[in-house]
Amino acid sequence: MLAAGRGASLAIQSLPKIWYQLKLAQSQGDEPTALIWLSLALACAALLIAGAALLLAILTLVIIEGTQVLVDEIGITVLCTLLPGPMGRRLGAGYIPWKNVAVIERRKMCFVVQGNVAPDKPKSKETVRFLLVDELDRLIFLIIERSPNLKLNS
Repeated sequence: MLAAGRGASLAIQSLPKIWYQLKLAQSQGDEPTALIWLSLALACAALLIAGAALLLAILTLVIIEGTQVLVDEIGITVLCTLLPGPMGRRLGAGYIPWKNVAVIERRKMCFVVQGNVAPDKPKSKETVRFLLVDELDRLIFLIIERSPNLKLNS
């Protein structure tokens, strides 16, 4: 995150200098400007990449620090308290009763718990996901213990 911020500040500082060199070379008439245009394009690309990396790092931090997994007698709830509601639901927030939990698996970087919303509709699924939790092994054993319709995928 710090490297992306530093890279963005360096790119922003170099843009006026490159622009000045480009205008100076264009005013001379004979000077080739292809390398200056290339450096200007590379500085803009570096700025965009650094900004995207910074946003991704901030989003990851918000997801890790702002996600709460609550377990009660009725089901499992995942809350993303630091994100707006629709964005939190898109990134894994939700609620699944124990009787509806069908699958628990690990996908890429997160753990996914899927449940059937309605038993008569097999295509309707509710999904919650989380990255990290304290006592993950205890949570997994609790999900396995309390979910009667669970199928484990390897």
